Amino acid sequence: MRADNTWIMDDATRNKLLKKYKTQVASATSTICATLSVTPLENIKTRMQTHNFQNVFQCVRYLWRTEGPRGYVAGALPPLASVTAVRVVNFSTYNVAKHRISEFVERITGESPLATYNTPGSSPTVSTLLTFTTAGFIAGLITSPLACPFELAKNVVQTSVLVSHRSQASPDAVRDPSLRNKPRLGTIEAIRQIVRRYGFRGLYTGFHLHAMRDTIGSGLYFSVYETVKQVAAKELGPDKSPFGGPMIAGAICSTVPWFCTYPLDTRKTRAQSVLLGKSKEVGEASAAVSKSSMYKGLSIILIRTGVNNMILLSQGRRGWASRCQQKVPNGDHFVCDASHASTTTMTSNILQVPFRRSHAVSLSDAITQYISSKYDQRPDMFADDLLIIDRLRNEAINVQEPHVSGISRLVTYSAQLKWLGGKFPVDVGVEFPWYPAFGFNTTRPISQNNLRFELANILFNLAALYSQLAFSVNRTTSDGLKQACNYFCQSAGVLLHLRADILPDLRTAPPEDMDEMTLQSLEQLLLAQAQECFWQKAVKDGLKDASIARLAAKVSDFYAEAGDYAVKSNAISPEWIHHMTAKHHHFAAAAQYRQSLDCLEKRKYGEEVARLRDSEACVNEALKESRWINRAVLGDLNGLKSRVSEDLKRATKDNDVIYLNPVPPKSELKIIDRACMVAAKAPSQVTDAISMLGENGPLGQPLFANLVPYAVHIAASIYSDRRDRLVNERIIGELETMTDKLRDLLSSLNLPGSLQALEKPLGLPPTLVAHAEEMRQQEGLHRLRRSLEDIAKVKANDKAVYNEGVELLAAEKAEDDASRRKYGTDRWTRQTSEAAAPKLYTTSSEISGYFTSAQSSDNLVEQKLRDSEAVFRVLTGTNRDLEMYVPSSRRAAIPPEVERELIRLRGCLSEVSRLESRRKRRAQALKEKARADDITQALLKETARLEREFPMQPIQASQFEDLFEEQLHLYDTDLEMVAQEEHDQDQIAAQVREANRAFTRAHTGDASTKEREKALQELENGYLKYKEIISNIEVGRKFYNDLAKIVGRFRDDCKAFVHQRRMEASQLESDIASAAAMASLNISQPHLRQQPQPQPQPPQLSSPPAPVQPPVQVHQPSRPPEEPLTAPQPTRAPVAPPAVPTPGMWSPEMGIRFGGGNSRGQPGQWDPSDGIRFG
Repeated sequence: MRADNTWIMDDATRNKLLKKYKTQVASATSTICATLSVTPLENIKTRMQTHNFQNVFQCVRYLWRTEGPRGYVAGALPPLASVTAVRVVNFSTYNVAKHRISEFVERITGESPLATYNTPGSSPTVSTLLTFTTAGFIAGLITSPLACPFELAKNVVQTSVLVSHRSQASPDAVRDPSLRNKPRLGTIEAIRQIVRRYGFRGLYTGFHLHAMRDTIGSGLYFSVYETVKQVAAKELGPDKSPFGGPMIAGAICSTVPWFCTYPLDTRKTRAQSVLLGKSKEVGEASAAVSKSSMYKGLSIILIRTGVNNMILLSQGRRGWASRCQQKVPNGDHFVCDASHASTTTMTSNILQVPFRRSHAVSLSDAITQYISSKYDQRPDMFADDLLIIDRLRNEAINVQEPHVSGISRLVTYSAQLKWLGGKFPVDVGVEFPWYPAFGFNTTRPISQNNLRFELANILFNLAALYSQLAFSVNRTTSDGLKQACNYFCQSAGVLLHLRADILPDLRTAPPEDMDEMTLQSLEQLLLAQAQECFWQKAVKDGLKDASIARLAAKVSDFYAEAGDYAVKSNAISPEWIHHMTAKHHHFAAAAQYRQSLDCLEKRKYGEEVARLRDSEACVNEALKESRWINRAVLGDLNGLKSRVSEDLKRATKDNDVIYLNPVPPKSELKIIDRACMVAAKAPSQVTDAISMLGENGPLGQPLFANLVPYAVHIAASIYSDRRDRLVNERIIGELETMTDKLRDLLSSLNLPGSLQALEKPLGLPPTLVAHAEEMRQQEGLHRLRRSLEDIAKVKANDKAVYNEGVELLAAEKAEDDASRRKYGTDRWTRQTSEAAAPKLYTTSSEISGYFTSAQSSDNLVEQKLRDSEAVFRVLTGTNRDLEMYVPSSRRAAIPPEVERELIRLRGCLSEVSRLESRRKRRAQALKEKARADDITQALLKETARLEREFPMQPIQASQFEDLFEEQLHLYDTDLEMVAQEEHDQDQIAAQVREANRAFTRAHTGDASTKEREKALQELENGYLKYKEIISNIEVGRKFYNDLAKIVGRFRDDCKAFVHQRRMEASQLESDIASAAAMASLNISQPHLRQQPQPQPQPPQLSSPPAPVQPPVQVHQPSRPPEEPLTAPQPTRAPVAPPAVPTPGMWSPEMGIRFGGGNSRGQPGQWDPSDGIRFG
């Protein structure tokens, strides 16, 4: 405080006092306003209860005539002095009592009534009703001794003139004007006279009635208020009005208790109001009022108490809400509960991150200006995008309540901001104002012309939303703890993403509450609370004490790190730092306590005592923060200390008397292992937001995607197609074709089997062993069968989805045909199913063709597998199986000429192997080269050049042909490489043929050698066939996966079509039924007489029924015939009226005819029987 004036406080002191006494201040101010506003009604009510007035108006007139205006405000001082104090005590007592009762119920049932009550969208339960009612009983009973003397004085003061009037003998005293000047008893004088006549106990006249009334009334009052307010908030929603629920609840809760307790109040008031009268007057008064109703004046009390409570509760809520928004040290953001005893985020044992606030600014105006000045496109082309971006921002900044719907709003807007960062500069031209969430200056916004600053604030609010969602879930259940843990991890992940990926590119200094230390502290705090939820679930599930100890130790570490960072932050409030410090010591104590239980189980009694001592020391350290921590944390600490102290006494006694184990010092205790079960995990919608923007992306279409000319996108797609076609067909495809030709050549020459048989007549060639080992490691045959089974499953699923769509079409067609047969084609006038959706039926036929052609390919692959299955079994078997399959030839000396040709042929085969390896490397390098080939920047440069040189000419893809040719020259060297490879292969193939001919001439093997050559060649061909089947299977898998998307769209289109057709059928059937009903109605017979002779005019109303014609027809919506019907949109088109009128319906051609005429009139005169004709 300032030294010059002790009444002037600084902000921190004032905020601290407001925080501590906000319940008392809010209830006192609201009570004063409410009491003053209903004082006249209270005076009328008291006189109606104590005197035999016939009605309210007589009482009002009498009060004006006898006491003047002062009569309506008499006794206002006692309520101002007493009711204010009583309300403060009442609300404070109720608030304490309901929390104590809730904690007691939670210990018994495991569920907190207040947690259930505060859950958004919850409904009243038996436990909440009993909690609020019992707390109200306690509050009413405790406040009765304080309220009774003041209410007694009020009643005496308000009725003092009437008591004097009763002593007058004149029956006309009511009209005696001298009574207006009769002196009135003051409040102090009334109390003095009561004490003088009856003693101090006289002030408690009627106390038993008063206590009964207040106890019952308070219980009903708070129970009805809380229940009605909860239901009103659920039905009206939080966005309707913050005071709508309290005012409705206040009006209702004030009437129910008075209906139940009004007779008690009447008896009490009558007993108190005649205390100062003479005995004769008392007798007269008692006799006069005893005959009147005990509910006399009830209408006045209902009006008075309804107005009183509406003002009291709405003003009280406004007071609590305004105090919640005072300049409080950040972190102490208050949330007012239903009982007006406001609670803060610190009333729980966990914390929630508060939101940053902003107000509306027009981002679209700045973007419009930038497009107008920097692009050659008109801003009105992006009118929808401009509206959307403003709408997205308004929705995002209005997320200030913990509801899951806010996640999509914040995530969607943040994704669009990231996307816009690539379209517009950071300083796009709008100042984004944001109020800090932490620190001592939260009422002054910080504004920056920076898109990254806007994004940082949105992500901060997303982290705050996740933390508040975790705070709001019911953490008394396992599912609630899991959900809360997940929310806290996501909140920490968002802060990590903000700190690591967003703020480094901010280009300006971050706000004080988003600096490195603050975000680190919040991140560790959220992880601590997530780990705490996991620890709590472990305790609830009854895990082993050692496991719980490891979990608690990690919770303590997280809180310690959060506190260390918070101390270095200029924004985190001291209250939060004290909270983190207390929780750090708390969970350190909990970890040691759980570890002591584990020691007890393992009979380590000395270590048990040491750990309990350390646990007690940690609890004492935590309790040093008791002045600054909330009740929940303090209660947890006290409970833990009590348990630790009891166990320590027991363990010390047992060890000293029985076990006599040495107690090791703390330094010799093994450090408890940590079990970290949480991590900062930002949602993929945050970390990978750009990839989720797209045509069918979960975050919607990216805005301003067409800001670059669309022709540029077309050109990029054309170039990609040309490049891929060039690489895959003319380069890689040619290389693979040449390799296949070379392998076919070797196979036809029985190579390398003939060489292997001669070089290694006994045992297995190394290459064969390598191939067999490769297939064994891949579980070759099993892999092929498993892959075919997987493909069969995908194929079956595709067929099931396809058949579902076909069955829907068939069912719709059957329904349409049945209706057409039932009603006939003249009334069932809509198109047939095939005509209504030709594209669907065409697609069905195409998909059926896909399955047919794919089946033939599948059969071919399966046939390949069956043909080579025996060889595959050998190759995937053991080396012994290979040796048994490959016969050994006798070892013979190789002549020099054969050895010379063999070496030559082996050299050629080695050259072939090197050629294949080189091609594989080049193909892979070429794919990487094509993948990195991005023409976007070149297209943008060319677009800019074209726009500068030809500003009036629209950009077309054909204008980029020269750029395409220039860019594709990158692959000229690869095309030359293909030609060179072909030339090299021709030379190698010629060499192989020549070497093989020379080898064949020089070598004439025996029968065993020939058999060995054949077996080795079969195994080599089998390995190549294995590779071929693997390639075929991959192609088949890709085909069926792509087909799954096609059949899925087909089924969805069928569902939409069938739904639309059934809606149309229902409408058409309704029209047909209406037409039939109108046709069966003949209104002429009851009113018109049968004419003696038929008239030469259109058929009359009494004519025989004509064939029924529907009054209207239902036509198909106008749409291209080849597109499927996607939505039920039947339209009703007017048709020309039929030539023959429907029986029972009047038409203008019939005219208006009058009955009663039996003969024709004279010529030239109007005959009534002819009626009046129109047209």
